[in-house]
Amino acid sequence: MSSSVLEAGSNLQEGQWRELLTRAIFEHCKWDPQCEDHAVLAKFPLFLNASTLEELASLAENLSREAFEAETEILRNPSLLHHLSLPREIGRALQQASLENDSSSNVRVMRFDFHYTRDGWQISEVNADVPGGYIEGSGWSELLSHEYSGVACPQSPTRSYVEAISKMVPSGGQIALAHATVYSEDRQVMVHLGREMRRQGLNPSLVSPAQVRWNQGRASFSSNFARGNLAMVVRLLPAEWLPLMCPREVWIRWFTGSETPLSNPGRALVLQSKRFPLVWSELKADLRTWRQLLPVSCCPTELRNPFRDDYVLKPAFGRVGEDIGIPGITNEHAYREIVHAARAHPQRWVAQRRFETVPIDTDDGPVYPCIGVFTVNGKMGGVYGRVAFSQLVDENALDVAVLVRSEKPESVQ
Repeated sequence: MSSSVLEAGSNLQEGQWRELLTRAIFEHCKWDPQCEDHAVLAKFPLFLNASTLEELASLAENLSREAFEAETEILRNPSLLHHLSLPREIGRALQQASLENDSSSNVRVMRFDFHYTRDGWQISEVNADVPGGYIEGSGWSELLSHEYSGVACPQSPTRSYVEAISKMVPSGGQIALAHATVYSEDRQVMVHLGREMRRQGLNPSLVSPAQVRWNQGRASFSSNFARGNLAMVVRLLPAEWLPLMCPREVWIRWFTGSETPLSNPGRALVLQSKRFPLVWSELKADLRTWRQLLPVSCCPTELRNPFRDDYVLKPAFGRVGEDIGIPGITNEHAYREIVHAARAHPQRWVAQRRFETVPIDTDDGPVYPCIGVFTVNGKMGGVYGRVAFSQLVDENALDVAVLVRSEKPESVQ
């Protein structure tokens, strides 16, 4: 890849890397530094020019603005909701939400996944519901920024997110950080965010979504360790899980009728669905940036031969690259199962035209980078990097620090 766009730094020495790994665990709550038998934090950073970062920030902000316009239009036309593969009970709740305006006090955070291809930048998706990458995009990048010369740490997504929340919540205001408490990978993010909230004068409490209650639209919570009225509820679990974890009178307020600010509100599922492009033809919203950057998408029923057609199969609500089928990349047996599932239930899947990410050279061999660009309430909020050893960026990809280059970087100090 051209050094004017994106390149990798040299590997840290083993001792340096292990020291930073320990600091990431204790200082930034990176409690899962390993997946099965391999580490998940790359020993090298990615370098972006400031001009490239500005370009990605501008594109992400345009994508956010267009997405919010499209979301509002879809909710005003509930007949479009069935194209998005939403769970039935959530679809009904969003039909009620169509009669409401999204509260300006809600904080919306999204992450757009950019890939540099032979045709320039493209996006594979938006993580509009519960995007991840705060620890890695903030803490890990900050740690590595001190190990290389001529570079700076970009904007912290953690700080950007919490600053937006603090503008909506009075000092000392109580915030529920609702997450699936059985998962340590979710817990670590909430502890990480909670630390930054306390630094900014807020009062976070880690809770299960089942501990949140609404009375006349106002949220409160009660647990063995704390209770009280809430100034905001922040969620870190997929919205489609809520009906499985809470009684209806609790989960439905994420989608409609909450007077308490939310982040993210359940309506974010409209954009989270990978089938979002399938309703574009029905919308008046200007989606020129989306049409420019997102590959052509269609229902799997339109594919003549998924084993030959140059398309990627994706579940409508897949996360972390799970169940993505790429001919020639995905294991052959797994790909056949994906094709079978997409044929049996095409309304739950989408086919997206395949693109080729340009690999970059590293000390560990060529890798395929993905740059996640956060927006918070439509404004640039930071970046998060991953690299994979194939065209598929999934749970086996490495988290990588993304640093901004002010001059050509030198070797590790």
